[in-house]
Amino acid sequence: MVEPSPQTWTLRLKAHKTTVLLHVDPLHTFSFIKSQLYDALKDTGLKHPKTHESILLPDSPDNIQFGRPVDLLNPQQGFQLADWEIPAVESEEDTGKGKGKAKAGKGASGGAKSGIADCPKGAGLKNGAVLAFRWVGDGAWDGDDDEAFEDGANMWGVQLASFEDAYGVENQSDVGGGREFEG
Repeated sequence: MVEPSPQTWTLRLKAHKTTVLLHVDPLHTFSFIKSQLYDALKDTGLKHPKTHESILLPDSPDNIQFGRPVDLLNPQQGFQLADWEIPAVESEEDTGKGKGKAKAGKGASGGAKSGIADCPKGAGLKNGAVLAFRWVGDGAWDGDDDEAFEDGANMWGVQLASFEDAYGVENQSDVGGGREFEG
């Protein structure tokens, strides 16, 4: 467990109607963060929002996937698989460029895992960032490729809270993309 300090960040990790707040070092790897999340879920459990039945955890924290908001300013757009979760793809074509900059240029934007993008700071996240999490068999995702569905952004099972549900007042949830003060 990471002790909160002025240098730690808080990540908001969401699944179904549950939000887990984790204090993390911005340079910890996502594998480490997944293991911290896994430990927290083992201690508290996760229940399906409609049936209230316990959801079985995966065999390993490595089976957890993180998703980023499609649009920080419009949380209703849902989530998409995060860049660092996409496995590195080796190209079998030899372009004859050798080992120069052209081949070394595949980073987080090319879909390949790079060491620098394997931590919240390197992935461009900020303190208070919201990530969705899931695994096969979590009650929302059956392991099929998100691209095969028309509405792949909703394959995360995240249900954003609204004040209207509890108080009858219309107010939307946020996923940490509010405007920053410039002055």
